[in-house]
Amino acid sequence: MSTQHAAETAALVTAAREGDAQAQDALVSAYLPLVYNIVGRALNGSVDVDDVVQETMLRALDGLGGLRSPERFRSWLVAIAMNQVRAHWQARSSAPGAVEEAGDLADPGADFVDLTVVQLQLSGQRQETARATRWLEPDDRGLLSLWWLECAGELTRAEVAAALDLSPQHTAVRVQRMKAQLEAARVVVRALDARPSCEELRAVLASWDGIPSALWRKRIARHARGCARCSGLWSGLMPAEGLLAGLALVAAAPALLEGVRSASGPMAPAGSATRIDTSGTGPAPRTGRRAARGRTASRGESRRLRRVRRRAVAGAVVAACVVGGGLWYFGTESGSGSGTAAAERSDAPVVDLSAPSAAETSRSARPTASPSPSKPKKKKRTTASKTPSPAKKSTPAPRRSTPQAPAPAGTPRTQPAPSDTVGQVVALVNRERATAGCGPLTADPQLQKAAQSHSDDMAARGFFDHTNPDGADPGQRITATGYRWSTEGENIAQGQQTAQDVMNSWMNSPGHRANILNCSFKDIGVGVHKGTGGPWWTQDFGARL
Repeated sequence: MSTQHAAETAALVTAAREGDAQAQDALVSAYLPLVYNIVGRALNGSVDVDDVVQETMLRALDGLGGLRSPERFRSWLVAIAMNQVRAHWQARSSAPGAVEEAGDLADPGADFVDLTVVQLQLSGQRQETARATRWLEPDDRGLLSLWWLECAGELTRAEVAAALDLSPQHTAVRVQRMKAQLEAARVVVRALDARPSCEELRAVLASWDGIPSALWRKRIARHARGCARCSGLWSGLMPAEGLLAGLALVAAAPALLEGVRSASGPMAPAGSATRIDTSGTGPAPRTGRRAARGRTASRGESRRLRRVRRRAVAGAVVAACVVGGGLWYFGTESGSGSGTAAAERSDAPVVDLSAPSAAETSRSARPTASPSPSKPKKKKRTTASKTPSPAKKSTPAPRRSTPQAPAPAGTPRTQPAPSDTVGQVVALVNRERATAGCGPLTADPQLQKAAQSHSDDMAARGFFDHTNPDGADPGQRITATGYRWSTEGENIAQGQQTAQDVMNSWMNSPGHRANILNCSFKDIGVGVHKGTGGPWWTQDFGARL
């Protein structure tokens, strides 16, 4: 959160706990989408999502008087949301009627995954990742709900760690374990989507009840590792953090916002408030504004209405897919292929990062550019694939490219073009970013050193890859220069003779284009080595810690 945003939030919180009704409404409107995305993804399939979201917001409003640092409202609210999620899990697992009520808790085909796919117009590997979340355990889904928002730029790692009540180091370990489960779940989605289906897999699934579960995720993933036909499903998986970066929030239904507003009512001034119990299990203080809700009496009816609404959304999605000539896989049955992209939104087109480029058709001749699983990264990375000249090299699938939400427009087009090749590439990058609404990149000497060294190394040792023969990947090479990054990315190319030529190649490749137009990047370094068989080009992008 920026300093200005933190100050604005603090002023809003201060006014709200003094009894300003407009400030209270503003807080609810501003932070309800964040809470809805955390709870919705953590409790995917539960018809109680709206109830838990409402309870979280009301507890936060009740406890404003006990919040010592108003500028920490967001991280405090996230912690309350996660505790309410845990309380919901505990209540459902220990309730006497949990078995009878189990049919109401999950509604395959009309859950938060569907809403995510529909509202964010996900396609390709982004849609695959969203669908894979159905196969995670509850604890991992809870962690994923926070990590997803961290990748999207809505939360910081410190806020994620605070919500989990863990140290940043322990949080990093938990995230790496969850990412491994998510990767296996993505392979499961691919295996079920494969057409024609694997006969051996059909035998494995003979006793499957059709409901996604951790047990069946492990069985299907184990089959995919040992099966000659399915083992290829593990290749070409773009890192999930690159796929999630920059995605918007799933919008909450207007009825939920109105429900929270009507339930909150007027709030007592700060002097009469008591600090809230954020454990989610103990009694929370009240100020006389909750009596009119009648939530218990109408719980069953609310569930029924939400289920009808979600099924209507799911039906609309399937209809849209059929009209568009494809069928998306929802719920537990195998679909026909990996999915067809829905029509792009006119205001926010979505790049399909999994769409192969013309040069990708022969990529099997080259080693994969995916990161080594033995060296997990604790920071967000965004690394796109290499782009050789079509006549000279073939290219692996793009790595970790991340389209971002638009930022203020950057460098104007009227600046004189630099005479040096590196300056020309930087100017062309910033021109493209300005057109897309991203801020300009600053040429950084440390990134420049990393990029130039990699171009020189590729030429000297005769390889063309993001990872050099010593095993050093872009993140390690950039770190070695002393650049302390929170996110990084790399584009490489070979054979293009001019800055304009290489930029044309990169901009015509979805993965490379996404790196160039990634609004989270702030710095750039460009390296070019000219010689027989070249030039060799490297772009290194980054944002400092």
